[in-house]
Amino acid sequence: MGRPPLPVGTAGKIRFQKLGKQRVRARVNVRDYDGETREVTRFGPTQTAAERRLKEALRDRSGPPADGEITADTRLRDASEMWWAEIKDAENLSQQTKEIYERALARVVKALGGLLMRELDVPTCDRFIKAVRKAHGPSAAKTTKSVLSLLLGLAVRHGALDTNPVRETAKISTGRRARPRALTAAEETAMLAKVSGDELAREADVPDLVEFLDGTGMRIGEVLGVRADVVDLEAGVLEVNATAIRLKGKGTVLQLRPKSEAGWRIIALPGHVVELCRRRIAKVWPHGDRPITMVTADGMAYEQKAGEVGLLFPGLLGGVRNPSNANRDVREVLTRVDTEAFGWVTTHTFRKTVATRLDDAGLSARAIADHLGHAKPSMTQDVYMGRNVASAQAAEILHREA
Repeated sequence: MGRPPLPVGTAGKIRFQKLGKQRVRARVNVRDYDGETREVTRFGPTQTAAERRLKEALRDRSGPPADGEITADTRLRDASEMWWAEIKDAENLSQQTKEIYERALARVVKALGGLLMRELDVPTCDRFIKAVRKAHGPSAAKTTKSVLSLLLGLAVRHGALDTNPVRETAKISTGRRARPRALTAAEETAMLAKVSGDELAREADVPDLVEFLDGTGMRIGEVLGVRADVVDLEAGVLEVNATAIRLKGKGTVLQLRPKSEAGWRIIALPGHVVELCRRRIAKVWPHGDRPITMVTADGMAYEQKAGEVGLLFPGLLGGVRNPSNANRDVREVLTRVDTEAFGWVTTHTFRKTVATRLDDAGLSARAIADHLGHAKPSMTQDVYMGRNVASAQAAEILHREA
């Protein structure tokens, strides 16, 4: 019975031959992934040098994935190129999400890029993720962990790994989560009165923004993406189908898709918010010729004049208002009008407040999720585009007398 062949992707015993005073040959048989056995040879002045060069040659045989193939001896940096080629063209991911993934992937490749797929075990991945958490915080660690898991998931599908080691790494602790805090009805009334009476707040165009956030519970980016043509004043409804985001190399743009699939929705507006929209739409804004960058759902960018876009809450110079700057403007105003009472409030507080109001009024969790654009486990079984208008009862509950 003949000697069994080498396992695929492995090398046999290294053999040495002294050819001269300072010349040694090292050679070994290697069984490649096509099943063929080949001899690899390297020379050196000593046996140690020849062996080192041979091992380097074996290492370098595992170059970039050939013909779309990832093997156990493929380096992570090479596999990452294949994974990124799929991600950058994915139609189900927003441009902003792709930028987040790209930054996390750069962090992964910088730390682990030289490792072979077979060297990526649970301890290695766990140490790396913990190091990211220590250096950059839990949020960055979670994103990095997700990207590494997606990348190694591709390796599993190619047969380079038996299991995804990232799945067995420790959970990322974010510390004790603060209990959600919402504004009380009395706090809402006092806050709106103080903000509307603040001259600096009016100069920064904050009072209407705060009233809109408080009356709808929409995300700040969604609010800054509202245009005149998505508001039906007669029906009192608003289609949430865009969001303001900042993209590398493009600045703040209008992305013609919400944060997620669940974020696309049509919501009924409280009466006072309908009147606010009517007033904002009728307002003649300067800088109407200013170009605004629009990004379609598939990532294509084009420009359109601000006057044609008709943003309800544009920047002071007519472009798309930056969400981070809007957050800062709102916090500065609320801190200035009453630090003790409202210094803790952010634009996201209004979402919690709206959710609390609707819950107190007895709306179902499903109705509240539809209004806020939240994804729930049960949503995976639903076709969100067929929901029509989210609960009109929500608009009645949130209505405030002008």
